[in-house]
Amino acid sequence: MRRRSQGAGRKAQSLTDRLEKVLEGAARDGQPMPGEPALVSSLSASRPAVREALIRLEERGYLRRRQGASTVVNRSALDIPARFDEQMEQSELIASMGRTPRVEVVSHATRMITPEESDAYGVPPETKALTTTKIWYADEVPVMLATDTVPIPHGSAPPDGIDPAMSLFDLAELVGGERVEWEIAWPGADALDDESSRLLRRPLGEPALTLRLTGVRHSGATAYWASEAHVRDAFRYALVRSVRRI
Repeated sequence: MRRRSQGAGRKAQSLTDRLEKVLEGAARDGQPMPGEPALVSSLSASRPAVREALIRLEERGYLRRRQGASTVVNRSALDIPARFDEQMEQSELIASMGRTPRVEVVSHATRMITPEESDAYGVPPETKALTTTKIWYADEVPVMLATDTVPIPHGSAPPDGIDPAMSLFDLAELVGGERVEWEIAWPGADALDDESSRLLRRPLGEPALTLRLTGVRHSGATAYWASEAHVRDAFRYALVRSVRRI
């Protein structure tokens, strides 16, 4: 649904990002996608790197390559502002919709995880964790409510000077010392409870898109778990599925 945030000091555009710009230009101008030799030259990248990036874009449904034929660009996919199958930090997601984002920290505390959380996420009992509840606004209208929990490795202490408003991905990397590689998302549609309806300024019991999220590190350890409630009709999410015929 959302792409990973690169944090406040945004990293240089990846080769895949630059290829997306080429895709968009080809689709906009009604031109075929340039071949690999032309892309290698224009992007100053190696052929294996370009080929790997094209494979990733094809997996994400942006293009289709066929042996002996020109590359086909999926123009419809380029117009999707928020993809359910891609990770994007909440403020970036709101900005991608052409709206002004703002985040407000409702609460932030260090606590002991519960036995239920220990069982559910494979984290040792009596582990301490940072739990933060935040609201995101779009043009000053509350549209998302999230509660994030980041376990603190045994024997460690939370780093000094943590900004509770920082990205969950950056926070999980800062606390755990290891990047988050995957996120598992379980979507649902639930009625807003008393607290959620109050914070989001929506009627009690109104249905909302809800997500249960688990971040997983390269080692397989749980990096975080989170719950989100997204105001109904605030955003239009989509995913792209390939249709293959044998």
